Formats: sequence, structure tokens, C-alpha cells
Amino acid sequence: MVKAAAFALMLIFSSSCGVIASLRPGPTIVPLISATFLSVHLFIGENGDAQEKARLPELRDSLAGALPTAWATATGGRGKLALRTDGDIDVELDGTGGTSALTQHKLGGRVVSRTIAVHTMEGSRRLSVAELLVTTLHELGHIWCCYGPGTTDGHWSDTPTGFSSVGLMYSPMTCTVTPGIDPVCPSVFSDRELAEMHLTSP
Repeated sequence: MVKAAAFALMLIFSSSCGVIASLRPGPTIVPLISATFLSVHLFIGENGDAQEKARLPELRDSLAGALPTAWATATGGRGKLALRTDGDIDVELDGTGGTSALTQHKLGGRVVSRTIAVHTMEGSRRLSVAELLVTTLHELGHIWCCYGPGTTDGHWSDTPTGFSSVGLMYSPMTCTVTPGIDPVCPSVFSDRELAEMHLTSP
């Protein structure tokens, strides 16, 4: 399945270990936002060095082109995603290193808006579109998943030791890496994740 030259690499995506993750509230109330018909406002932030700022428009365009199909694939065809300026959730491409995260903004105890910050760098390394795509899917999944027994800080507590294309809500996320090629990361939500997202019966 994986060539001899490849090796397993643990990539910690988005809210995997940040302070925001430990403070993340529980899932939002359905049908305030639906995984079945989800709209996203994808935009470029103001942060980043000159080289990364120059790269952000291309990253945004590539991510915008790939995200609807990736969402459909990840949800087994049960979910549709559209890019809109008045989307259900704002996704900002932040041209710095850091912990990508979903933040839910509340007023009077009620969620009134949601923002995902996707950092395009990991230390000094500039992340690929493939890595940013799976990070975005992971953070979108946090709108609903994963809370209650068997979870820790919004992630499943039974983190697998090997690579599997199924299961996006682990921390850290296991990908396979072949030198010179983009990492291959999980691309499909598991049955229990789909259930959390109200796309299947529990």
C-alpha cells in the first residue's frame, strides 16, 4: 500500500493541540448549521511574510476549487458544500504558523457566528494545498464532532497507530509521506463522525 521509500508522519492539523481546542464548546444545535448543505466564505487574512502573502491568492483559489468535491467525498456524497461570500462559516487563510482552529462566537449563550483560521505554515515550512484541504475538512468537522464519551478536546481518544483513509477527527492525524510528493492524509469521515454530523443514524 505504501512504497518502501514512504514513511508514516504524524501531522498535527488545526485544533489538534492548541489552547483554543481545550476551550472549545460542545456541538452547535442542529439545524442552525447543516453538514448536508454547508456554505463557506473562504478569504485571505492579512498575516504572513512577503513570500507567503504572495502565495495566498493561489492557495485560496486552489482550495476553493477543491473543497466542494472534497466535502462530497468526505461525507460519502451525503453533504454538499458551496463557496459564498455570505457563507454559514468564515474560513480565513492565515499566512503564519500556528494552531488552526474553529472558534464559535456567542452572544447571550447562543452561537451567532463561526470562524475557522487555517494557518498556511508549520514553523518555517509552507504547507501544500493537500495539507490545507484536510486541515479545513478537519476544522469543519469540529462544528459537530467530537464530544462525549470516547473523546478528548474534540477528537477521538483512540488515535490509530497506522494510516487509514477513513477518519478525519483524530489528533494527531496520521498521513503517509513519500519524499517529493504531497502527504496523503485521511479523506473520508468515518461512520461515527458522519453520525455526529447528523448525516447518518448513530
